Amino acid sequence: MKSKITDNLVWKLVSLLAAISLWLVVNNMNDPTIPQTFYNIPVRLINAEMITDSGQVYEFLDGTEEIERVTVRAPRSVISSLNENNIIATADVSQLSSLDTITIKLSTGIYNHEVESIKGSIDTVKLNIENKTTKTLALKASVSGSVDEGYLVGEITPDQNLVQVSGPESAVDRVAKAAVDVDVTGFTSDIGTSVEIKLFDKENHPIQDARISQNINSVDVKVSINKTAEIPIYFAYSGSPAYGYRATGEITAARETVLIAGKKSVLKNITALELPAESIDITGVSEDFTTEVDLRRYLPENISLADSADAKVEVTVSVQPEVSKKLDVNGENIEAINVPDGFIATLDEIQEGTQIEILGLASELTGIQESTLRGRVDIEEWMASQGMTEPVDGYYQMEVDFGLPESVSVTEPLILLVHLSEMQESAE
Repeated sequence: MKSKITDNLVWKLVSLLAAISLWLVVNNMNDPTIPQTFYNIPVRLINAEMITDSGQVYEFLDGTEEIERVTVRAPRSVISSLNENNIIATADVSQLSSLDTITIKLSTGIYNHEVESIKGSIDTVKLNIENKTTKTLALKASVSGSVDEGYLVGEITPDQNLVQVSGPESAVDRVAKAAVDVDVTGFTSDIGTSVEIKLFDKENHPIQDARISQNINSVDVKVSINKTAEIPIYFAYSGSPAYGYRATGEITAARETVLIAGKKSVLKNITALELPAESIDITGVSEDFTTEVDLRRYLPENISLADSADAKVEVTVSVQPEVSKKLDVNGENIEAINVPDGFIATLDEIQEGTQIEILGLASELTGIQESTLRGRVDIEEWMASQGMTEPVDGYYQMEVDFGLPESVSVTEPLILLVHLSEMQESAE
């Protein structure tokens, strides 16, 4: 029996090998091994929480989050059953190298045991790992465009005034400003709208970085639109200049009108901006007094300046020295007036050379001349000042009124002796 098995053993082995080879050839001809390339295969990180749980964030570098090409060699029957979704690429964070790289593992998910080889155009993931940080920014609100003529943008009020940004430290550090902008073109009434929050760097360049997250992405913003009107400014002053000086009453200002803004209902009742006398104090000055007045302090409630640059106005109050002038008094030019019925008022004679000294501004005294100087004694006015209701015969001292302008005074009043006497009835 043994001899039969071992007889022609070599030939038997050769025959077996030939049969196997023939089977392989025939099988390969029917289902040959071929390559197939699949494109843009994403890489999935495993155990990524090992990074995020430690307060860090990561990002893929050099496009390694995706494998551009993956070539699979397998029997045609297997290849025909595969598509991009069957190609699995993973990188395990637990195997992170000191250079922040991870080897990529490729598989097909199905028919793995029948795949001869699988190889990608890259075999390593590169990561950038940073600390995660958060920054809080004041939200700035602004407007763009132009409202209709005769209107002005008032207050801009977002319903949130802070925004938090989070992400990799290097990315968050770039963020210098968070802002919203409302287009007001053509508006004549208040605006309420929702606006997207945008981020900017310190050079005011917009930042669009998917790595940065925000606690809010938009806010509701209210924009007040006000009507404008140009009104006159009326200035006044208080106080007294230094002794021997007086304000002329002349006030000059760098601007005599101002453009104000407010709601129509409020604005229609305002025709001028009248500054109180306390706004300019000339106490103790001895020359023209110039000061700067802040108009904002005297604006009516709910009214603002259309342009903040108009807030301060330079105002000058004219102050000049008082001068005196002596005038001769002609007794013939003084008369008694308002003499009670039935009485005669006789004025004492004025001595020759009697003078009065008047005091005022040079411009005021120029027009007052001796030739035109007239005086009068008002009997009724004097009686009223003395509490006298009925005239009584007698001699009285009364002051002469020269009818001078209110701003011109007499240094020492001229007092005359006046004889008030009842008329005598004539005998028939």
